[in-house]
Amino acid sequence: MPTHRVMKAVLWNFLGAFTSRYSEFDGYWLFGFLVKDLGELRIDLLTPDVGTGDGESPRKAAMRTATTRFDDQLRKAGIARARIVSASLIMRKLPEPVWVSVGMQKRTGHLIAFEAAAQLQDGPHYEQRLSVAVAPHDGALEMRSRSTADR
Repeated sequence: MPTHRVMKAVLWNFLGAFTSRYSEFDGYWLFGFLVKDLGELRIDLLTPDVGTGDGESPRKAAMRTATTRFDDQLRKAGIARARIVSASLIMRKLPEPVWVSVGMQKRTGHLIAFEAAAQLQDGPHYEQRLSVAVAPHDGALEMRSRSTADR
């Protein structure tokens, strides 16, 4: 049985990995594509892989990345996926605009609140929250990741 501390760490590490620069869409930070029309997005982290393919949308990329990153954190913590009865991620764009640094520019963006939750078999419910400032994607100001630019 994972300890309270381990399960909280799984969710915290998941949020950190998911919101990192390595969550990409077309070589750019994924969340810049989502923030403009986000509202709220709910992702079931136990949903089978949504796959990839031509014409993948930023929302589909977010779902795929979230489920993959959650599975990675469970594996690293040594927790069998079968022990988790439910796991979800809610992403909400907060209404108040904020200033966001993009390179050397200041741009208007929004905070996105991320809430990850998981329920273990016969165990407690765990939650972790994180907010990240995100400006809408602008390819003229942002750098594409090297791995995508080299393709």
